Amino acid sequence: MFLLSEQEMRSMYGSVVSTAAILGYVAVAAGIAAIVKIVTSSKGRVSVPGVNISWGN
Repeated sequence: MFLLSEQEMRSMYGSVVSTAAILGYVAVAAGIAAIVKIVTSSKGRVSVPGVNISWGN
């Protein structure tokens, strides 16, 4: 094992934060897309433990 310089530590930390931010944005976008799909569908059902919601025929 070897020690990293301060510059190497900063560059590594920056890439980890960037990756986490990208994954966060993807998760938010997927959630928004799912909500839009549910709201705009003419027929559907959402089932959460204790709550069942259905619309359409």
